[in-house]
Amino acid sequence: MSAIRIEGQLAVATFDRFDLVSYELFLRAKGLPESRVAYDWRTDRYTLTTPARFADQLGANVAAIEREPIDLATHLFDYQRWIVEMALRAKRFAAWCDTGLGKTAIELEYARHVLAATGAKVLILTPLQVIPQMIEMATAFYGERLPIIRLETRDALIAWLTDPGCELGITNDDKFIAGVMPELRHLGGLVYDESSRLKTGGGVIKWNLIKSARGIEYKLSATATPAPNDTMEYASQASFLEKLRTEGEILWTYFVRDKTGNWRVKPHAREAFYRFMATWSVYVRDPSRFGFADILATLPPPDVREYDVPITDAQRDLMYGFIGAKGGMFADDRLTLTERSKLSQLAKGFLYDSSTGTRQVARIPSEKPAVVARLVAEDVADGRQVLVWTVFDEEGDIVVEHLPEGIDAATLSGAQTETQRAEIIARFKSGELRVLISKAQLLGYGLNFQNCRSMVFSGFDDSFERMYQAVRRAYRYGQTETVRVHIPVIPELEGTVFGNVRRKQALFDADTALQERFYREALREAGA
Repeated sequence: MSAIRIEGQLAVATFDRFDLVSYELFLRAKGLPESRVAYDWRTDRYTLTTPARFADQLGANVAAIEREPIDLATHLFDYQRWIVEMALRAKRFAAWCDTGLGKTAIELEYARHVLAATGAKVLILTPLQVIPQMIEMATAFYGERLPIIRLETRDALIAWLTDPGCELGITNDDKFIAGVMPELRHLGGLVYDESSRLKTGGGVIKWNLIKSARGIEYKLSATATPAPNDTMEYASQASFLEKLRTEGEILWTYFVRDKTGNWRVKPHAREAFYRFMATWSVYVRDPSRFGFADILATLPPPDVREYDVPITDAQRDLMYGFIGAKGGMFADDRLTLTERSKLSQLAKGFLYDSSTGTRQVARIPSEKPAVVARLVAEDVADGRQVLVWTVFDEEGDIVVEHLPEGIDAATLSGAQTETQRAEIIARFKSGELRVLISKAQLLGYGLNFQNCRSMVFSGFDDSFERMYQAVRRAYRYGQTETVRVHIPVIPELEGTVFGNVRRKQALFDADTALQERFYREALREAGA
């Protein structure tokens, strides 16, 4: 057996034979809270790794490294300082702050302190389109004092992780599609931005990331819209932060199914649940409710305008052909996802047909594209930049066709390269591009578009979170002008889905108010 050695943030021991001393050490190591054993059949050796902070429990004589603490950055708001301090004390923490409350500032400051505390590398995971914005904000906050290395490929990330040093890196979580990445354990800290993506049950990225990140001493997850009473949200975040043995632990301890079949926090367990949550997370929608400065007082409320668009005869005939007596705007949950999608396509003026093996598109007369184009043109004439939110690729093409000549518009799509999308986003941010058309999945998370003062929902789906996030790209702290939000709806075709979104909004508003209150009470009890 080789002596225990320290490699970055890991203590490492290699076993090529098992005498009594080696076996006793092996058993002690296996009993640690976090350890991993790998076998190399070519050399017939076992290599055991565990976080370096446990090395003394293996009998290694590792001198503690004294590091000078650094002060919190002066640009942080009072509530941001409070969150960073809690996160650093907890080491593994979830910061759930509403859009516009400055998650990026919190994440960067946390990363800066972890770099100083560990002397090891820290990695930020964020959506691909947000990476340039986060690097720009790091430069704005810290100048050249906090450089960020962008890691473009999985191979580049692995090479960076295994190269000694104390650096801040950034990449997107698609790097974990190919499998678990054991090299992540060399990190001193990991920051996961827009971490609501963890709630995708059974997703490849989710489980590969959770497994890869086990044992990292400092971990921060941050998102704007953790859904209250969403058990998968809580369980996934807690698993990532290693606060649970299994995801089912939080379910059976604190949740119960209601009459509708949904999981909700047990009334008698609510206080205990939030006391548990407050030890490793915080939820803030309005900092003033926690006693901090009211930074939202000057934010003008959005001007939401809804429009009923008439259905055409062709649409009505096709609607009855799809759903028969279920009945469009009078339909309920009897509508299948396929039927909802067909009605949504029909509203936008087309239908997809894949019956021949290749997808064909049939155009259908619809009043909606002209309404969308008119709203866009009016707001552009009013000096506003406009975001148009769509659901389908064909929908964006139809909107462009209906725009008056002379309006500078561009469409984002998944078929474009990363460079092409980045160039379009940069043009819109600079004001050069007046109209940007995109799906919420491509653009609806993380990006700041305070330059935009108008948006039109040509399309939407059943996800309230996506609509909420889309609106918050422009309606957020720092916005000084009223943001217009146009929502044209053909009731017979889109009424069921839009009604579902409204219902979810009402539940979200009520649940988040309760959630914030319970967090306040739990944190007050804990003296935080």
